[in-house]
Amino acid sequence: MQRSESLDLAIRCIEALKRVFGDRKQVLDGFRTRARHVPSSIYYSGLTYTIAYVASKASKDKYSGVDLMTQALTKPDLGALFESWKNENTVKEEAYELYGACLMRAIREVAKMDGVNDLLTLLKVLNDPGRQVIVTNKVLEFAEWLKRLAEASISG
Repeated sequence: MQRSESLDLAIRCIEALKRVFGDRKQVLDGFRTRARHVPSSIYYSGLTYTIAYVASKASKDKYSGVDLMTQALTKPDLGALFESWKNENTVKEEAYELYGACLMRAIREVAKMDGVNDLLTLLKVLNDPGRQVIVTNKVLEFAEWLKRLAEASISG
């Protein structure tokens, strides 16, 4: 039996979230809410639509959702990314940007889409139905793990 890359990444996302935002209950609650609802959105509305939706909700005064998701695709360390967003006061209570960052990491690491370096290019690549099905299945597995771990580790 092989290690689950989805589970490993979900654990890393939760660990980074709790390490950086453990003192902000509202952010943790927002992340848990995203983790509960986004998998069904992926399933029923499709991965590309869900990514675009999360990016639109992550948009802030200082950065657009596209900018934030592009940072998430390109920064090598998720914890450092969360830390920089916290220091810049980028993260709001709804935590769409944090959940979106975890999705971007899953697309890069679990779905093996390393060469995509910005959100709009990612959406273009995923617009191919054959590719979208494969990536969606991998990301959906990750999203289910993230949902279970968020529910198990974030009290509420």
